[in-house]
Amino acid sequence: MKEILYVLLNNYAEHEIVFLTTAIKTGEMGFREDPKYDNKIVASSMEPVKSVGGLRTMPDYTFDTMPKDYAALVLIGGFGWFTPEADNVLPCVKDALTKGKIVGAICNAASWMAKQGFLNNIKHTGNGIQQLQQWGGENYTNEAGYINEQAVSDDNIVTANGSGYLEFTRELLKVLENDTPEMIERYYMFNKVGLVKLFSPQPRFMFNTIGLFTNDNKATVDFYTKAFGFTTSWDGVQPNVEMFLGENRIILFPRNAFEQMVSKKFQYPEGLNGTVEISLDVPSFADVDKEYENALKYGATYILPPTTEPWGQRTCYVADPDGNLIEIGSFVQGV
Repeated sequence: MKEILYVLLNNYAEHEIVFLTTAIKTGEMGFREDPKYDNKIVASSMEPVKSVGGLRTMPDYTFDTMPKDYAALVLIGGFGWFTPEADNVLPCVKDALTKGKIVGAICNAASWMAKQGFLNNIKHTGNGIQQLQQWGGENYTNEAGYINEQAVSDDNIVTANGSGYLEFTRELLKVLENDTPEMIERYYMFNKVGLVKLFSPQPRFMFNTIGLFTNDNKATVDFYTKAFGFTTSWDGVQPNVEMFLGENRIILFPRNAFEQMVSKKFQYPEGLNGTVEISLDVPSFADVDKEYENALKYGATYILPPTTEPWGQRTCYVADPDGNLIEIGSFVQGV
């Protein structure tokens, strides 16, 4: 049975290790009868390693006595990566990468990887691009490879930010092929969502999105990206467009393409459309005024200027290139 080696420095973050070690040893029905891997701790010495929460963990190996052959080397985050103790890890990681071993690094351990130049040829993440740049300095040259996700896996290297311990676990379990992809995802969802929500009766419907039928996809995409900061990966060719504002999504579809798809003709409102509106919240009254002017600058049609209503909301209305109404509002007066 091959071993997974977890590198712990003093003041390590205990929450970043427990979900992975548990998944290695247990399944849905309890302990695995024939686990694929064994969990082992590597530290600077055989003395107990203290976590940020004050727990003490007994190492199985030191950096000098760890085995040469193993399944993965996993660097657990914490405050030890700020200290000279981290220098002891460098030969181990170099050796692991040379041999093509699986390497995981989470939180400050990922920043330490940037500092050593180990992230320069792979897609990766960490505690924000600013921290990677700060820690990495001249040794970090792969800002283009940074992905703003909880965890990222590329070329047998898994990185994560400090709050991405479940995603870190999921990606490492996949690379390790510890279970089927379906079982790994189920373990992730069980811990991410929780038993009550996961196994509660599902509603008949879940709200998906709002779709707008357009005269000109490009004009509408340009408007929403420039005026309101929506993002999209639309290639400029496909009829279906997904646009995101944070975690919220709208879709666009050309009117003529939709009519061809369903083999029906529709009557569309001409000019301003009083049938539907998109409502956007902003932080304060002042932002309502600012974003109203910004929308007009990028081609919005004037409907209602910023107005403070009797119910305490400051609101305004504009229209997009197809005449759909957009409300911008806030209930926060601010300073």
